[in-house]
Amino acid sequence: MKKACILTLTIILLVLTMACGITKKEPEAVQTDIPSTVENPPVVATEVPSTRTPTAMKPTSTPFPARPTQPPTQAEPEVPAFFYDDFDGPLSEYWIDEVQYLIPEGMEEDDPEALPVYFIEQERGALKFDLQTPWQYVYWTYTPHTYTDIRIDFEIENKGVNTNNVGLVCRYTDYGWYEFIATSGGYYSIMRYYEDGNKELAAGGIKSIRFGREKKNVFTAICEDNYLYFIVNDVEIAKVRDEELPDGYAGINVSAEDVVPVQVDFNWLEFSEP
Repeated sequence: MKKACILTLTIILLVLTMACGITKKEPEAVQTDIPSTVENPPVVATEVPSTRTPTAMKPTSTPFPARPTQPPTQAEPEVPAFFYDDFDGPLSEYWIDEVQYLIPEGMEEDDPEALPVYFIEQERGALKFDLQTPWQYVYWTYTPHTYTDIRIDFEIENKGVNTNNVGLVCRYTDYGWYEFIATSGGYYSIMRYYEDGNKELAAGGIKSIRFGREKKNVFTAICEDNYLYFIVNDVEIAKVRDEELPDGYAGINVSAEDVVPVQVDFNWLEFSEP
C-alpha cells in the first residue's frame, strides 16, 4: 500500500511538472535584408573658387600667378579693348592684382609674418606700386578682354631702391603666359611660363635704359602672330619666335628681390593694336 501511494504521488508530480513546462512558443523574429528604396547620392568633391588672397610658394619655386578668379564671361561693349590711360581719371575696376611670394626660411605658410605687404594706388597722375616685403611678384591684369595680338607701352619712374624688376605680360592664361622682364640693373629676359616647364626665350643687356632714381623709361612689348618684340626707349632689343601660347589676358608686373622698399610709378599705360 505504501508503494502504491508513492507511485501515485510520483505520477501526479510528473503530470504537474509537464503541465507547467508547456508554454506558448513565440515565433522567432527573422531578420531579412530589405533593399533601400532611396539610395544616398554619392558625395562629389567640388573645388570652391579661391578669393584673391596671396598664394605662398617655396623659395625654389618659380612664380606662377593664378588666372583671375572671376573673369567676365563676356566683355561689355563699353569696356575698351585698346586704350591710353594717364591715370588722371578714375581707375578702372576691371584690373585684378595677383601676388606670388616666397616663404622665408624657417617660416610656415600660415605665418602672418610670411605674407607679402604691397600697395597699388592711383595718386597725382600716376599708378603707384609700393612693395614693402622682399621676394614678391605683383601682377596687374586687365580682365574684360583676351588678346591674340597686342602692343603694351608704359612709362615708369623709379621712386625707391635701385633693385627691382618690371614686366609686361601677354597671352596670360591659367596654364602659361609670356613675360618681358627688365631689371633696374639693365638686363632683360623674355620668358615663357608654362605648366609643363618654363623657358627663357631671350636674355641680355639693355643699352638704351636710363639708370637711377627718378629716371624715366618707356618699355614696349609686342605680341603679334608667333613673334615677340621687346623695345626699351624706342630701341628694339629683342625679337623671338614662339608658337606655344595663342591668346590670353594682358597686364603688367612689378617684383621685389631681397632689397625693399620697391616703389615704382607708372606715369601712363597704353594698350594698342600692333
